[in-house]
Amino acid sequence: MLRKRLLGSTPRRKSAQAFTLVELLVVIAIIGILVALLLPAVQAAREAARRMSCGNNLHQIGIGLHNYHDTHKTFPPAAIWKNTNGATVGQPRNFTWIALVLPYMEGQSTQSQIDFRLPLGYEADGVGPPSGTVPAQCLPITLKAIHALNIPAFLCPSDPGFQGGSNNHNLGWSNYSGTEGYDWWFRGLHPLSGVFNLNTATLMRDITDGTSNTIAVMETSTSGFDPKPGYPGHLVNGGGRPRTGGQDNNVFRTALLASSTESGVHGAWQLPNPEGGISGFWWKGAPYAMQPTYLHCFGINNNWPGAHSRHPGGAQAVFCDASVKFLSETIDYPGENTNGWVQGAGVWGALNTYGGNETKVNFE
Repeated sequence: MLRKRLLGSTPRRKSAQAFTLVELLVVIAIIGILVALLLPAVQAAREAARRMSCGNNLHQIGIGLHNYHDTHKTFPPAAIWKNTNGATVGQPRNFTWIALVLPYMEGQSTQSQIDFRLPLGYEADGVGPPSGTVPAQCLPITLKAIHALNIPAFLCPSDPGFQGGSNNHNLGWSNYSGTEGYDWWFRGLHPLSGVFNLNTATLMRDITDGTSNTIAVMETSTSGFDPKPGYPGHLVNGGGRPRTGGQDNNVFRTALLASSTESGVHGAWQLPNPEGGISGFWWKGAPYAMQPTYLHCFGINNNWPGAHSRHPGGAQAVFCDASVKFLSETIDYPGENTNGWVQGAGVWGALNTYGGNETKVNFE
């Protein structure tokens, strides 16, 4: 009887137990810790991909410069400022080196929209060209689209750019600029001259320091940099930070339109602004538009006239042999007068000059 009762009885099931509040909080905390550990790795991987894409842009620019040199037997000038025709001031043209190198890096369709007989900037502010600057036989073309054009090969994916697509000048920008050397004064074949020195067309044979030891083009961020409090405004590497105060305080490099240069240089060389004048520093004011060049006396990631990027710890450069290297903002740079005015100071100065007799450079 007892046996039948045991066999016929139904076994009891254990009731399902729910998570307690403490257990739930522990699980949430573990998930939060895992996310906190994973997020920096994801961000680092994304930055690594962006940096690789940026390096590829620079490599393509380097190849384009070589193709240009093969055709014209010289690297492009920093800018074509004017068409003199024997005049003192000359008719404004204001084409950057980027506008010249486009066909040599698959940008033929873009360059074909530019009429090099006309001043590139005469429609930028919505008014006509300066009196007497445009030949009667030259018909206007739709240059405003050219002004605003952003060329993917000249944009670093790590740079935030101008939010909303364009700045209030309706000018396209570049994150890559050619080295002028120590400063923006004309120096010709001086040991402080860079490949894109003012009014200079550099030949490959001029680069006596070696093409693998000489920078051609380096990064410049859209916002520009300011030195941190307590840091010198120049003559030092690193220590800077992106300019604050919103887009109106940015110092950016234009892509196709050479806007202006330092006031004393600008007037001394009679370099016309896009609207025809020969005075002033930046064109049109905030945000401040500059041609796509930089000065090495300001170091990396220190101040707006120098080279800077949004990659952590430094910036990338393409050298005259088309190789790309990442240069740390802690690279050796003891200042301007270490070697007097004979050659660029330290490793940073040596890399930005092509004829300073620094043929053996240790990048570390």
